[in-house]
Amino acid sequence: MDIDYGSIIERGDSPFINILRKMNDEGGFKASFIVDAQGFPVATVTNQYDTEIASVMVSQVRNAVEQLLTRINMADAEEVTTRGKDRTRLISRFFTLGDEGLILVVVAPPGCSYRRLTNQAIRAIEATWST
Repeated sequence: MDIDYGSIIERGDSPFINILRKMNDEGGFKASFIVDAQGFPVATVTNQYDTEIASVMVSQVRNAVEQLLTRINMADAEEVTTRGKDRTRLISRFFTLGDEGLILVVVAPPGCSYRRLTNQAIRAIEATWST
């Protein structure tokens, strides 16, 4: 699916932007962004979402999930997905670069597969970081 990048807001580190843009294009995602553990956006590719508000929300959800899992003696979460009534999903994939905990966030329309593309994007982000 081709996305019109004329109306898309891109902010952040250029190699990460390229990875997000490719993932959005291949998956038909409405938006994607990388968030640090404090809830600050690292890189964003979106045309209609307030990534600053969503970044803080995703970070707080991650903290709440981590606290819950610790209390019930479960392993760390790899992802959290929120699905709206319109079946659009806000997918948060958790990963680490060096000592920094990051979140890859994707807004996927109904019926879009995301796991393979987000795995590829995380690997590409990790490879970019290590070079």
